[in-house]
Amino acid sequence: MNLMATVTAGFQILPNGKDMHTGGIIPEVLNLVKESGLEFHIGPMETVIEGELEEVFEVIKEAQFIGGAPECITNIKVHYKPSGVAIEDKMY
Repeated sequence: MNLMATVTAGFQILPNGKDMHTGGIIPEVLNLVKESGLEFHIGPMETVIEGELEEVFEVIKEAQFIGGAPECITNIKVHYKPSGVAIEDKMY
């Protein structure tokens, strides 16, 4: 099993607070993703990043602390296959 295969992960972070909204954190999360150096695709409902599993999860972990929400809910979808998978493979 190749543990170093490239994965893609779609993620969405939602602040979980009565008076919170996503507008304030989205630009900050996107800056973090851009600064990570990983390949990414920004979609209307989630951001997809590509890299080794550990580095992808590290970006998602850091993104959860952005924006000052007292708590958040993070939805993550990971696509893995032993030969690796790229964002480009998923595009039309």
